[in-house]
Amino acid sequence: MAAPAEILARFFPVPTQTTDEDKTFLLAALGLMRRENPTFSFLEIGSYRGGSLAPFLMDSSCDRIVSIDERGRALSDERGKKIDYTGFTQQAMVEALHARGVPTDKLIMFDGSIERYDGSGGASFDLAFIDGEHTDAACFRDFLWTLPLMRPDSIVMFHDRTFIHNALRLIDIYLRKDGRPCRTIHKADSEMSAIAFGRYRTIDLQGWFGAEELPEDFHPRAEVEMIQHVLSNRVKVDHVLSIVSPRTDPAA
Repeated sequence: MAAPAEILARFFPVPTQTTDEDKTFLLAALGLMRRENPTFSFLEIGSYRGGSLAPFLMDSSCDRIVSIDERGRALSDERGKKIDYTGFTQQAMVEALHARGVPTDKLIMFDGSIERYDGSGGASFDLAFIDGEHTDAACFRDFLWTLPLMRPDSIVMFHDRTFIHNALRLIDIYLRKDGRPCRTIHKADSEMSAIAFGRYRTIDLQGWFGAEELPEDFHPRAEVEMIQHVLSNRVKVDHVLSIVSPRTDPAA
């Protein structure tokens, strides 16, 4: 069940591309981090206007936040769409946060792919949120470069899990091959998934995040939804092309 509207409005004053259930999941992760650590650090890939950064920026227990974003680009997703972010810069995000009273003094921003991020600080993050380019290849890449930055006891969250469900499958295979103990949860009635490492995998995650959708239900459902998205977008593209370049009747 989503948190009350007044709580969500308080912690998410900046518009986001998340549902109320997604926001409730993020707040649960924040609460779990507060309970388990005197202070914690947060890494986000794909920040857009900064809406999902806001609750962490406002929380005193979160003492370090890094936002990595391929700002100023049009990004693809697995539905066959391109999402245009060319107008969104670091300055625009900071201004949007400040306009709603959200402090940014502990925010570090990096423009570009996580592949080019200087992770010289080593494994220093307790919580990560991967919400960048929603293609399977990009999501898998983001996770592979995020994992070495995470502390042994940590959680990595993912948004729009339906779009990148095949990437989540590949990540599961990779972690099993690597022999890394973990626990994955796909939150029912939301677009959030998370992988818990170390002591977090032994915690009652359903108690914190709510009912989960089992993998054997999630992946087939996501596959059907993605096929529907792709077919719908293909029809739209074909319709536009037929208008721009109408077929010539050979018999004419």
